[in-house]
Amino acid sequence: MENLSAELRLRREQAGLTQQELAARSGVSVAVIRDVEQGRTRRPRAETLRRLSDVLPLVTSGSGDPLGGPAASSAVWLRILGPLEALTHGSSAALGGERQRGILGLLALSANQVVPMESIADALWGDAAGDGHVRAVHGHVSKLRRTLHHGARDKKLIICRQHGYQLSVTDGEVDVLAFRRLVRQAREHRDRAELDAAAVSFGQAMDLWRDSPLLDVPALHNHPRVSALSAERVTAALEFAEVADSLGRHELVLSPLRAITQVERLHERAHARLMIALAGCGEQAAALEVFSGISRRLVDDLGVSPGPELVDAQLHVLRQGVGDAVELRTAEPGTGTPAAPRELPPVVPGFVGRSGLIDALVRDVVGRRPQPILISGCGGIGKSALAVKVAWQAARHFPDGQFYLNLHGSTPDLEPLEPLRSLGRLLRSLGVDRAAVPTDVDEAAAQFRSRTAGRRMLFVFDNVLDVRQVRALLPASPTCGVIVTSRRTLAALEGRVPYELEVLPEEDCRALLTRHATDPSTGPSTGPDDIEAQNAVARQCAYLPLALSIAAARLSVRPAWTWRTLAERLAEEGRRLTELELEDRAVRASLMVGYRDLDPAQARMFRCMSLLGVTELGVDTAAALAGLPVPTAEDLLDQLTEAHLVQTAAPGRYCVHDLTRLFARELAAEHDPPEERRHAVLRALRSRLAVARDASRQVIPVAVWRTALGPETPGAGPGFRDRHEVYAWVDAEAAQLPAVLGSAAALGADDLVTALSAALFFPLYERGRWRELWEVSEMGAAAADRVGDPHHRAVTHGDLGYVLADLGRLDEALVHLKVSLAQHRLTGNRRGEAAQLDRLGVVHSRLGRFAEAVGHFRLSVDLESGQGNRYGEAITLTNLGLTYLRSGDPEAAVTAFCDALSGTREIEDLVGTAIALGYIAEANRRMGRHRESERYFRMALDADRAADDLGSCTEARHWWGLSLVHRALGAEDRARECRRNAVTILHDLRLISAGERSRIETGDDPGTPDVILRNL
Repeated sequence: MENLSAELRLRREQAGLTQQELAARSGVSVAVIRDVEQGRTRRPRAETLRRLSDVLPLVTSGSGDPLGGPAASSAVWLRILGPLEALTHGSSAALGGERQRGILGLLALSANQVVPMESIADALWGDAAGDGHVRAVHGHVSKLRRTLHHGARDKKLIICRQHGYQLSVTDGEVDVLAFRRLVRQAREHRDRAELDAAAVSFGQAMDLWRDSPLLDVPALHNHPRVSALSAERVTAALEFAEVADSLGRHELVLSPLRAITQVERLHERAHARLMIALAGCGEQAAALEVFSGISRRLVDDLGVSPGPELVDAQLHVLRQGVGDAVELRTAEPGTGTPAAPRELPPVVPGFVGRSGLIDALVRDVVGRRPQPILISGCGGIGKSALAVKVAWQAARHFPDGQFYLNLHGSTPDLEPLEPLRSLGRLLRSLGVDRAAVPTDVDEAAAQFRSRTAGRRMLFVFDNVLDVRQVRALLPASPTCGVIVTSRRTLAALEGRVPYELEVLPEEDCRALLTRHATDPSTGPSTGPDDIEAQNAVARQCAYLPLALSIAAARLSVRPAWTWRTLAERLAEEGRRLTELELEDRAVRASLMVGYRDLDPAQARMFRCMSLLGVTELGVDTAAALAGLPVPTAEDLLDQLTEAHLVQTAAPGRYCVHDLTRLFARELAAEHDPPEERRHAVLRALRSRLAVARDASRQVIPVAVWRTALGPETPGAGPGFRDRHEVYAWVDAEAAQLPAVLGSAAALGADDLVTALSAALFFPLYERGRWRELWEVSEMGAAAADRVGDPHHRAVTHGDLGYVLADLGRLDEALVHLKVSLAQHRLTGNRRGEAAQLDRLGVVHSRLGRFAEAVGHFRLSVDLESGQGNRYGEAITLTNLGLTYLRSGDPEAAVTAFCDALSGTREIEDLVGTAIALGYIAEANRRMGRHRESERYFRMALDADRAADDLGSCTEARHWWGLSLVHRALGAEDRARECRRNAVTILHDLRLISAGERSRIETGDDPGTPDVILRNL
């Protein structure tokens, strides 16, 4: 191993010692020192190395071994830079059969990274891999663990991760990691102009190579990571050769260059460097023989003449330029190899936004080469435009060429390119004659890797269908950058750096629309009045660049249209996809390409996602729509997510953007009979009703009668464990619920509409989702009117009146509450009558009609008390207290609130207790009893926590009241903190806007928000 001989000689000469002087100081014989320096002793005894190291600062790269091998403390040393070998405590471990060796080799290639189970099975069994082979991997790993166990450290060497395994090792335990560490050290020395040290580190790195990686594991010979590792070896050797050339120490690189050129038989730069090294050692004849040999092979195998690198090296040898460092050209005009292909298409005109993402992508394309940088996303989201934009910005880092290849994986009416055709195009761009392009994929891929090795080239592989289509196209050289775009996530693509593209933000959408539609002389205006219309167009285009550019282009050629005209045309869902067509560009056609790749089960699930008219669904609802078990539905949805036809909104929740939903709805109407679609929607509605009833029981157990309104439903699965789970479900579902009820109404299933409205009332109300509750309650009341059932009308009109009152629409609330009261009296429902009297009292109180309000409350209390309904009685007493408070009688208010508090505590109504305590605190605040008020507000907040009612409108009201108390007491910092807590909750509940939140948080004297005033 030349590096130890070179290092010993270098360090001895730097210390100014002769061999005799070093022998005298170290106690090592002169003969041994001479043998080591001349390379006759390649691995001296450890004691010899220790003695020499005591005198000279031999570089050990932190491993304890000057040769860059395992650290002395390491019990395991895995070697893959040659035949696979595992040493445990210095002894070779018996690794078993080919499969075990293949698994260990694969894990070592990806040391400290998770290797998916499917990737292991694919590497070992190829196309024959199946579920049985995946299970077999577990067995082989168990045997490997037992084999390596006696050499392992305290922690496991092979760790089971989700969906795969990981080899957990340090740099001193796997030779490939030691190699990379030494190469990094060498480059750092070189960059600091420390060429002697750089040569030593490069030499140590190259000495770790015993042959081609994993030479005795045939299953991995063509694996992309093996190819990439071989390319790392070539790159390091070439850099070593340049350093050695600068030092005039050509003998250092003869061995590694000879080894590489025996494997890389067509690598021109490696052969050129070998020629220079041979000439530098005085072996000009051998150097010229190297030139003759590769020249013949280039002509015979590729049909090309030697490139400029070989020509420069030949001239250097012939001119006997031994003493000068050689700068090799990579290309020149007129040679068989193009100087530097420049194949990138132009940047899309009017490209907007994504500046931060572009910067990150450029950094990764340059800094993580040759790992493929994957840009994935749904059709029309702008993957190709972004990839080209990034490629142009990164181009200066790749002076040897930039290549673009559209693989047509999702191009309408075009078949995806096969790997062999793609490789042929790439090789021809690299200067290979068409007749010399191999007809075998593996051979063509190997030639491609040879032609790109050591060259700074950028490849953009656009529109990739699957991993099979692109895997053979990946260069192995760490000098090359790769960008891949695909509608799929390509999870099996080794080493990928994934970027999943999101839709454009609203501001960027407006900019894109304006750039594509506005003619400076005749185009539509873009003044303040047009911003709202542009925002509507952006929403209707689902914020997709393709749809936006088509819409804007249509507007640009219609002078009579305005932005409002365009928005109105797109507003009609039934014709929206037709509006988004322009010559050969169409959103529908783009989506159809992805749909055609689905199998029948996936396609049916995709169509089912449109049937409820919502853009987001839980997996249980999707399963009900498809009539499938939840695990099966989840598998299908995950497959649709991989194809970017569906997105994951949260664990167990999936969404589709509006244009995809409309496309799926068109397909459902075309492929699925009406009765089948109807049954699917009814299954989903009954599933939602079962969950809503469970949520209602959890939030307000005493209102169990609500869960009996309407048809019977199946069980709701595991059910909610507490109100926090209910609130999380409400937050996830609330925005979609009006559309769900709309789907039921469209089917004429009014009994389901009223049942859903009744069951959803308390979950939505207690969470403060009043806007959604108003829509749901309005649909429920309309459905009940169509049904004509007095009980249904009583419940739904009462709910609608209640929520209208909380939204400040008091006159409308009175109308519906009076309808409800009359229907309850018609059916003899005394409890319902009492509830509506209470609600009417609330509205009269807010209208300032205090005497009427008190009269209604007294009647309600008498009815509730007579039926023993302490829960309803406590609610009414609380509302009575609020009326006294509003009328200016806080003492009477406190009495009513305390009576309510007594009732809530008696029945262990924790939420009611918190509400009563908060109002007692508010009454004391108004009477100027600030310390007493502070004490009650803190009790109320403690009660909110005890009731698991955090994040509710009630808690926000308590924080706001406490802020007013702190301000009255002069504690402004505490007041500001309490206000911030209150508005955070109100904003999260969408009860105040972002602007109002900002105004309150930054203002010195913000007024009380209307949503709180209405409840005081």
